[in-house]
Amino acid sequence: MIVLGVIVVVLLTAAIGFAIVSSAFSQRHWKKVIAQGDRATLLAALEEALETFRGMRPPRGITPADWRGLQSSVVVAADRDRCRVSVLVEPDSRVVGGERVDVGPAEDVARRVAVKMADRLLYEIPLARFEAVQVDAYTEYRSPDGQTQTDCLLTTQVTRDLANETEWDEEAAAAILATWHTRERAAGTVINPEAGALIGPGEFDEAPPAEGGTL
Repeated sequence: MIVLGVIVVVLLTAAIGFAIVSSAFSQRHWKKVIAQGDRATLLAALEEALETFRGMRPPRGITPADWRGLQSSVVVAADRDRCRVSVLVEPDSRVVGGERVDVGPAEDVARRVAVKMADRLLYEIPLARFEAVQVDAYTEYRSPDGQTQTDCLLTTQVTRDLANETEWDEEAAAAILATWHTRERAAGTVINPEAGALIGPGEFDEAPPAEGGTL
């Protein structure tokens, strides 16, 4: 029995070791493919990462409105060095004393979500390393005639170098955005996120698919 137990342990250790080594080689391969400019593989990796985020449990302390905003992320465009996503936010509504009340406007939620989303794109996409990202935050509301309207509340861009200097955990979202290239909607104004966009749909560094360029 002891010998059998030793054999089982050895086999399990070998299997785990093989899985770890295989995973490391696979990650290295796909990073190389993306670095060579295979946009299809990049988009697949990005969508897979965002889908993984959507399946996660919300971290302790995050507001439901912020979490829903993060989960709403949609890729607008991306290439090897740049990534742009849009998010949809709503006012921070909570149940207080048995009643649902708004404790924060959509603008505040948009600021927090934009900062958190940029953090994810720069540091939490396993196979990609973007040098700059853009986040466009929208909100929806009912117009007086009953139609659903969508407005852009803010758009922000940040480079990796600037992000590395950001005090992510020590500054409020509004203070962080003030150090980035940010435009926010003001009364009577409209934000067009396409104006001066980091990257637009159909605008990217195209390259032929690398060998093995499918996840």
